[in-house]
Amino acid sequence: MKRIIWYICIGLLLCSCGSSKHYEIFQYDNGDDYVSEGLYRIVDRKGCIGYADETGKTVIRPRFAFGYPFEGGKAKVTDNGERKEVPGSDGEYWYWESEVWYYIDKSGNRIQ
Repeated sequence: MKRIIWYICIGLLLCSCGSSKHYEIFQYDNGDDYVSEGLYRIVDRKGCIGYADETGKTVIRPRFAFGYPFEGGKAKVTDNGERKEVPGSDGEYWYWESEVWYYIDKSGNRIQ
């Protein structure tokens, strides 16, 4: 029951994230994205990826074509590329292909 309430709260907080913009929780593996290192991925109306904290506050506004969850204090992101279907998955699984990936810190700054 606590888990269900937590997800409901996250959804409500995302809609009122302290700005005029409304973001959705990134959908991963048939459900809402998971929290990793205190952040989860969000998506804007254009499909850009950003990150919010566990209270639903936008920490890094959506501006990336794709981004992975945070791991070791950084997240792998890209500004371009193409979403491709995993062969044989009948549209259930996808991956992102890009030639230019880089890492960001929890403030959204590009790092080495």
